[in-house]
Amino acid sequence: MLLYLSDCNNFVIFLLSTHLCTRSLMDRTEASDAFNAGSIPAGCICFLKGVFMENQNRKDKVGGGVKYLKVHLINLFLMCKENRKTTILTAVFLAVVIVALALSIMAEKKSTTTAVIVPEDSSIDAETEVVAVPEEALEKDAYPEVNNLIKQYYQALVEGDMETIRSIKSSVDDKEEITIVEKSAYIEAYPMITVYTKKGPVEGSFVAYVHYEVKFLDHDITVPGVNPLYICQREDGSYFINEDVDAETVEYIKTVTAHNDVIDLYNTVQVQYNEVLTQNEELSAFLTQLPERLKESVSLALAKKEAENAPEEPEEVAAAAEEITVVTKVKATDVVNVRSSDSVEADRIGKTTQGQILDLLEERVNGWSKVEFEGKEGFIKSEFLEPEETMVVSAEEVQAAQEETSDSTSENGETTKGTLTDTVNVRRTAGTDGDKLGQLAEGSTVEILEKLSSGWTKIKYNDGEAYVKSDFVE
Repeated sequence: MLLYLSDCNNFVIFLLSTHLCTRSLMDRTEASDAFNAGSIPAGCICFLKGVFMENQNRKDKVGGGVKYLKVHLINLFLMCKENRKTTILTAVFLAVVIVALALSIMAEKKSTTTAVIVPEDSSIDAETEVVAVPEEALEKDAYPEVNNLIKQYYQALVEGDMETIRSIKSSVDDKEEITIVEKSAYIEAYPMITVYTKKGPVEGSFVAYVHYEVKFLDHDITVPGVNPLYICQREDGSYFINEDVDAETVEYIKTVTAHNDVIDLYNTVQVQYNEVLTQNEELSAFLTQLPERLKESVSLALAKKEAENAPEEPEEVAAAAEEITVVTKVKATDVVNVRSSDSVEADRIGKTTQGQILDLLEERVNGWSKVEFEGKEGFIKSEFLEPEETMVVSAEEVQAAQEETSDSTSENGETTKGTLTDTVNVRRTAGTDGDKLGQLAEGSTVEILEKLSSGWTKIKYNDGEAYVKSDFVE
């Protein structure tokens, strides 16, 4: 800051006060602590504030900017001309201040880096806690080898070419592989690819922002997007997409992505994307449904792959799985009504006593249980019953009992909808030894015909009946 001083006396006082302020800091044993905390001795603050206020008042009277400085410098020279020694000292001081100011401006312009501070609890060594991120402008299609790599990658995405993708990516897990293959069935081409890059944290690396347009099958309009990729160089000089990055690299990429030109790129593409969806409702609906379609197909493919890779169960384990524990008797937890059918509007045929033991004939998915009550069948809300006795039976016995039961739905003929909480096998009979008819993906809605006490649920499946594990139905 260049301060004007009204006369030679003020100038001498300024130098003396500056000297005293400096000495007071140097003489303190906690000088560094004062600097870090931003504190300055009170005397310096009062003096500088007074000079600033005085100069501000005079500035209002005379005028601002260069004119103000020029006038008062002349006044200062005239007032000091009788004292040549003081005049020389004044000139030297002004020269030092001007040089310091110029150097400060040059240093500020020269500084073009941003510091990335790694958290204190980071596992990175203290010596690498600060990473220099150059604030260089995005370069457009500046590196042909990087461009070729990315175009090769996107062509492989179109074709579902996993062999190529594995050769140019550091790692690909099963889910990503299946997702790429499933998504390729919807993509026709990437007709436009532009690669914007910034230098990466290590030599030969780049943070790439791929601005693309994708054309989906049966849709004429292309959809814009941006995909960030971290490109590194192998020892042989070839480039690859690196997804195995450490915390320091992640922080570097975050900082680069926060640069204004990158944010502008993302904002521009977002506006383009919104315009495309606004102008084409059919395409918008397709893009809304696509994630769910992919989720379902990927879940099925993953389940199939896991089933193929699963080791075969030993014979003794398979035999044990054929045995099922079923509830045979239940106990009433309260005094409850017994009705002629599974409805609160059905005729009441009696009441249980608290703790009464009943034979359980069937537990239904609609929240009712069929029991034997005073020598005949009755229905009680399942929430008022708890298991009393169980028995282990074979899957064949359970199946035979199910075939003898004709009322698989409720007495009023209603069925219930259920949702699968995971990808499940669909079997012909209620048991793991039953023939597998197919699979249903997580989130699928099924029509429930009957929920069996054996742990299986009968559902409608392909215009017929089939069974899934009740554990996966809600």
